[in-house]
Amino acid sequence: MQLRRWEGTPLSNTFGNKPLIYFGGQPVFAEVCIYELLRLSGWQARWVETYGAGAMTPNHFTRWADAGLAGQQHEPITDPTMLTLLHQIAQANGNTYAGCWDVVGWQGETVLFAELKRHKKDRIRPTQPRWLEAGLQLGLQPDNFLLVEWDFTILPS
Repeated sequence: MQLRRWEGTPLSNTFGNKPLIYFGGQPVFAEVCIYELLRLSGWQARWVETYGAGAMTPNHFTRWADAGLAGQQHEPITDPTMLTLLHQIAQANGNTYAGCWDVVGWQGETVLFAELKRHKKDRIRPTQPRWLEAGLQLGLQPDNFLLVEWDFTILPS
């Protein structure tokens, strides 16, 4: 997936120097971009962030305010079916959300976990295949998991 680099005024807090993408005239992280694409396609979705959270209490984001992690607005998932599924996967994953894929989306009975990796910059972490395996053990299918390799579009000069 090719994404446009944000060339405007940078955010002062980029959550560990995450690259900024141009989306809808705003600077966003890749996770927020995928969240927005799902939302605009009629899906419910959240960016699931485990950094700085308890093993069974990840943060759910729909945007990133120009502030540190503590300044972000947690947007909890309220759909009972999704909450149950996420909790069951975390239990099967050793009672932890470690390795939960970046963005979870759902539309009706369809669930999608998306993991974002920047081309030649990111790698699959050992916890991520464990999350996948826990989901498969609970009856999810490989089609419920999407690996998104992305990089910046090279714009002509």
